[in-house]
Amino acid sequence: MRQTIRRLAFLCLAMVSLGAISMQSAQAAATDKFPMRPITIVVPYSAGGGTDTLARNLARVWQEHWGQPVVVINRTGADGIIGSEYVKNQPADGYTVLIQVNQALFYPYTVPSANLDILRDFQMVSKLQQNAMIFGVASNSPDKTFGDFIARCKKSSNPCSFGAATRHGEIMARQIGDLTGLSNMVVANYKGTSPMMVDALGGHISMGMPSLVVALPQVKGGEFRALATGATARLPELPDVPTLKEEGLNMSAMTWYGIMVRKGTPESVVNALSDAVRLASDDKKLRTSMETEGAIPVFSSPADFDADVHAEAAAVRPLLEKYLTPVGK
Repeated sequence: MRQTIRRLAFLCLAMVSLGAISMQSAQAAATDKFPMRPITIVVPYSAGGGTDTLARNLARVWQEHWGQPVVVINRTGADGIIGSEYVKNQPADGYTVLIQVNQALFYPYTVPSANLDILRDFQMVSKLQQNAMIFGVASNSPDKTFGDFIARCKKSSNPCSFGAATRHGEIMARQIGDLTGLSNMVVANYKGTSPMMVDALGGHISMGMPSLVVALPQVKGGEFRALATGATARLPELPDVPTLKEEGLNMSAMTWYGIMVRKGTPESVVNALSDAVRLASDDKKLRTSMETEGAIPVFSSPADFDADVHAEAAAVRPLLEKYLTPVGK
């Protein structure tokens, strides 16, 4: 009787073990064959913008590569928080991908009630591209160089104003103020680049801070004078314009666009997505679209992207704590 009970117990234990092994094998097979169903790329900003265009180009390449539908959806609102929260609440299986930009790093400071932390809640997959910020003035401004602008602002009895179209732009302006000792400055926050540029070209703000794709036509048309760029090296489109570092400021001002998935996504799935990004990096249509937008292609690895965002977060944290006021306060 005892032997029979022991045998039954042994058989039950063996069946449980085999079931667990089978389940693990099935899960491993599922991730090894990723993707086995449609992928969704969530854009937390409006359709037709730079983030949306990049996502749709990426979706086209992935769909051709995998033979699976890759759908782009726009879940907008709250400065990108609504779409990001949506992805955070999806399963950590890699089938829902988020595309985001720098300012997502600011959420714990700007909207702490959202309980959304990009570094804590997401696994970085790839920094796809980055766009340099251009710092310039209206063509009728007396400032011919970035140094001229800073010197004039320091002597002026009226504070100089920096036009910022995003929270990231605001922090870049604040960083310039700190590094140059420009205490008498204000940041004028705008809801978008277009109204900011209208005021910059009209001389209603001292300095405009558009992206390259917005600034370039105005520079070529003689309406906007670029004094410095936020790039790490001189831009081919503006070879005579120095970088902020050349102007003596130990900083860059680049807006990055990257993809990420919910934290806890299997490593094999992250690697599959990373491999698909590398494949996309060779797509001529995608690269042409980036160049048209004035972007610098990056297509980094998950490890490099993760290191970059952590370094950036550490660099801007003191500025965020000093200058950004949380929503509702």
